[in-house]
Amino acid sequence: MQSTEPYLYLGIDIGAGLGAKMALFRDFDLPVSERLLPISEYGETFDAFALALIRRIESLLDENEVRPGVLRSIGVVCPGILRADGSFLLVANLPHLNGRNLAGTLEDYFKVPVAIDNDANAGGLAEWSVLRYEILYWVFGGGWGGAWISREGEVRFPALDWDGRDESLHPTNEPGYSIGLDRPTLKTLFGEVSASFERFERIVVEELKPAGGALGGPGGSRETIRAEVILSGPGRLRLFRTLAGDDELSERFPDTGTSAAWHDPGAAGGLISKLSSMRIEAAVNTDRLYGKVLAMATRAMLRAAAKDGLPDDVPICLGGKPAYALPYFGPSAQRAMGRLGILSYLRPSVIDERGSNANLVGAGVLAQKAWEKAGRSRGTTRSRRARLAEPESRL
Repeated sequence: MQSTEPYLYLGIDIGAGLGAKMALFRDFDLPVSERLLPISEYGETFDAFALALIRRIESLLDENEVRPGVLRSIGVVCPGILRADGSFLLVANLPHLNGRNLAGTLEDYFKVPVAIDNDANAGGLAEWSVLRYEILYWVFGGGWGGAWISREGEVRFPALDWDGRDESLHPTNEPGYSIGLDRPTLKTLFGEVSASFERFERIVVEELKPAGGALGGPGGSRETIRAEVILSGPGRLRLFRTLAGDDELSERFPDTGTSAAWHDPGAAGGLISKLSSMRIEAAVNTDRLYGKVLAMATRAMLRAAAKDGLPDDVPICLGGKPAYALPYFGPSAQRAMGRLGILSYLRPSVIDERGSNANLVGAGVLAQKAWEKAGRSRGTTRSRRARLAEPESRL
């Protein structure tokens, strides 16, 4: 007998920080129940990780008395780049996953459709699930990732089966890595807030230790730098260190945080915002510069994607912890974008505004899409069988 219980979808967000978050959904921004597989329990091999994840999923299903047939499908969100078959191509922080197919493993075990995508694409799908119109989604963290989501809820130009060449990446999908910022223009923008671009470069080189001791842009260009060097959580801290002119920030600003906090981009972001709200010049100019550079990168992205049909007024949703600083760098960015003739507007993540987790909501959307895709496949198979069963005179 078919179950009369409401159907559920399972969303999983594989993180390299706290661990793997998972949630059961009916409505995608309202999880029924959530659990965490701590990163300490990941294990050191793919098999160990997959087994630990399966056991935690089973525990979640048992605790919520999810009967067979009630769980429709699973959506998985991960960092990094995937292959078209759903296997992991490049997950820098979890290298033992590379080359393995977790989606296939879960599908074989739980006997339900499974979809997998990276976290930027999933975040974009989460925004789309509420807004239901064409958007760009940008997520700022250790770098700058993104997604172009069509009006129909499809990810345009995902970075699947990446061949390792910068020119193979679409600027809407990996903007921070694929967009190069022109050095002479950057020097001009730095000069407008009395900042030294050369000091900024020294800070980045000391931190990243690039091959050859010099920063290079996409394709190895020496005329540019990658956008995410500035447009990211670490990038905002680098700008502030440049403008503050003193590496001992805890001594310069004793009421803000410890030395350890100032060396952690996640913690330092909130401290910079606090100083910006207090109108401390170094912090205010950091956000002015960040906004101008973001406008510069936005123009490069829109120009590159226009040939693929990206509208010139598509709204841009911002996610990720550094995006919480939008009230500080947003006005500068929007003014600069206006001067450049850009019609798009920046807006906070609607998922963040609702207090939900964009990655988990995106995983729930992926699960629903997996179920719908499986349904279309089942419908196609049934229709073919029906045609073959018809009398020959009707064929």
